[in-house]
Amino acid sequence: MVRLAVIGLGARAADVLAQMRQLDASVELAAVADPDGERVWQRLERLGIPLEETKIYPSTDALLEYAEHYDGVLIGTRCHLHTPIAVRVAATRLPLFLEKPVAISWEQLTSLREAFRSREHTVVVSFPLRYTPLFAQVVEIARSGRLGVINQVQAVNNVPYGGVYFGQWYRNYDQSGGLWLQKATHDFDYINHLIGTSPTMIAATSTQKVYGGDMPHDLKCSACDLVETCLESPKNIRLRGDDGGMYMGSSDKSDHWCAFGKEICNQDAGSALILYEDGTHASYSQNFLTRRSAYRRGAVVTGYTATLEFNWATESIRVIDHHLDRVDHIKVRANTSHSGGDHALAKNFLDVIRGQAKPDATLHDGLLSAAMCLSARESSLRHTFQPIQSPN
Repeated sequence: MVRLAVIGLGARAADVLAQMRQLDASVELAAVADPDGERVWQRLERLGIPLEETKIYPSTDALLEYAEHYDGVLIGTRCHLHTPIAVRVAATRLPLFLEKPVAISWEQLTSLREAFRSREHTVVVSFPLRYTPLFAQVVEIARSGRLGVINQVQAVNNVPYGGVYFGQWYRNYDQSGGLWLQKATHDFDYINHLIGTSPTMIAATSTQKVYGGDMPHDLKCSACDLVETCLESPKNIRLRGDDGGMYMGSSDKSDHWCAFGKEICNQDAGSALILYEDGTHASYSQNFLTRRSAYRRGAVVTGYTATLEFNWATESIRVIDHHLDRVDHIKVRANTSHSGGDHALAKNFLDVIRGQAKPDATLHDGLLSAAMCLSARESSLRHTFQPIQSPN
């Protein structure tokens, strides 16, 4: 039996927990710390977890008083709480599943690094993309030498549910840290893993031309006079049949916060240029206006002997030989969440708890990605190249 404690049982933590229970029926949710007790009961019911199995605590400290009763801890709170709670968990020496971003400020990054110094092997960071079967195939091809010397990676993330970052709580910059930390942290991690050397410098720019604006920040659609003309109003969302993420994660599908609030700092789009220590460079672009089949997430990896293209949206890989008349098309299908990454991520954490494996996505990986995101955020404000601080 594996007895887990969850701090912040939101949708993401519930999904990961469900994956773990599918992998091993003996996984038990021993405790939850969450201020919203009613939501916790609802999630337990949906997960099919007997209510008498789980103790509910109103705070992290109350849950951690009984740390000796748990085999591992999952942190699924809002982003600004990841680091301070992880630092408290560090004292228990329990294996930790830490949701991304692992930190949203330089101060948090330093605090987290010091709390787990010499014990990084006890932390699994929630980077499911690197665990996906598709990406595993990409890495295998790149490592095989098929592409020759790789000199460039061109990555893109055209998000089809970008409205969630403007109509739900992610719009609150003090809680999310912005969209470099929310989205690029995943992409920077897989790029780092693919290139295999350390990033040293980054230059970034960002654009806010659609969302944000001059509307009151606390305005909801139900209290707005523009519901007939606004493309993001519940009426017009119903007419087009695609909410673009505006309701994502919300139980109320008839109302959301105004996406044009004047305190919204999130960008509609961002781009970065990353230099690596071996001379390879990567470009990365994210866009939050895309919808429907405009969704694309993946990269073009260019080497001397071949180019590889991969796309999670189409579950496809294409390899184009440069010196032969040959193109290979590969389909890698996955039926579970995050293109199959969550299943492997959950298994890795259970194996870490049992002492049967080390983390694949380590705390060092999480700290490095967060450092890149923070440097990108600074670069986009200062319009300069920024050094990437090593998390060591």
